[in-house]
Amino acid sequence: MLCVALSARDARAQPAGAAPGRLEVSGGGSWIGRTSIGAADANETTPSNGSLRLFTTSSDLAAAPALDVRIGVRLLRTIAVVAEAGYSRPDLRVAVSGDTENGAPVTAVEKIQQYTIGAGVVWYVPAVRSARLAPFVEGGGGYLRQLHERALLVQAGRYYDIGGGVTYLLSTRTGWMKATGVRVDARAVVRIDGVAFTSGSHTAPSVGASFFARF
Repeated sequence: MLCVALSARDARAQPAGAAPGRLEVSGGGSWIGRTSIGAADANETTPSNGSLRLFTTSSDLAAAPALDVRIGVRLLRTIAVVAEAGYSRPDLRVAVSGDTENGAPVTAVEKIQQYTIGAGVVWYVPAVRSARLAPFVEGGGGYLRQLHERALLVQAGRYYDIGGGVTYLLSTRTGWMKATGVRVDARAVVRIDGVAFTSGSHTAPSVGASFFARF
């Protein structure tokens, strides 16, 4: 009887990240924050070979919701590899101000279609031994594809992300579906190239929630 009791206690103490099922499929949504993508002056060369600023521009990708899907495979008790894809439609905003002819400030806006596809690694924190709640740390990267309005221009780049969150098991069962639950995460998303008017990287915050099933 003592052996049975100890075994039951150990089973309950397993972290939620190590719940039955090696394959995890999830889908949900996220919110990607505003990203500044550059500022520049429009300059005119004067007859004396000098420079005259005509106006100033500042550009950003506005915050927008996104759809996310993931497929993960657990390699070890606390480590899984994940393939992920996302889609969003942020506004590209270019604000024009400081016109030398006292023109009113104006903002040009167009809709961008943004696709991401990549892979990452998830590490479930082993120190937390809860039967349902499992905090994790994750990181990854992949391919970035952005289409301007009416798909007149395509720009490509890459992205990297790092962050963490928690999963919460709603149920476990026997059969082909082993468990279901919800996942909440927060990440920093770093974009390189793509739609940008300055070189280098551009970072935006992201928060998301999704539903998952383990098989």
